[in-house]
Amino acid sequence: MDIKTTAEGTLATLVVTGTIDTRAAAEFEAALKAAVEGGRNRVILDFARVDLITSAGIRVLVMFAKRLQSGGGGLVLCALTADVLRVFEISGLASQFKIAPTRADAAGKLKPAPAAAQPRPRGSKVSRLVGALLGGEAPTATRPTQAVRSPLSSKVAELLETPGTPRK
Repeated sequence: MDIKTTAEGTLATLVVTGTIDTRAAAEFEAALKAAVEGGRNRVILDFARVDLITSAGIRVLVMFAKRLQSGGGGLVLCALTADVLRVFEISGLASQFKIAPTRADAAGKLKPAPAAAQPRPRGSKVSRLVGALLGGEAPTATRPTQAVRSPLSSKVAELLETPGTPRK
């Protein structure tokens, strides 16, 4: 068995050649693990040159697909030969994997890379609302640096800042 790996961003593509059997399963698993190092969580496996996959190889695929899915990624098999596709169909696993005819189709079946996480606003909704009404410093970086007070927020701020003001 031979495996060639290419990576681009969060996507790794592995082109596998040969037979994935009991003897090759450990090497296959190691190649998959190495492919997702550095934060890659979307994997395309090109099986155009795979002549046979046994239960040992399928076990590796099942475990690896679950690992990727739990991490928000995915696995797509592509260009399966008729013999390899038959193994998946006979085992009842063809519906458990995303299978595509080409690499381009496989890339389309994967979720896009997640956007950078937005920072969560600090403080409770009430504190952010009061801050916005009073025109004070905003707790998030998305607010303008200089707030403009509405007449209502100006009056509320005036009442709160004046000592001895009776509160009703």
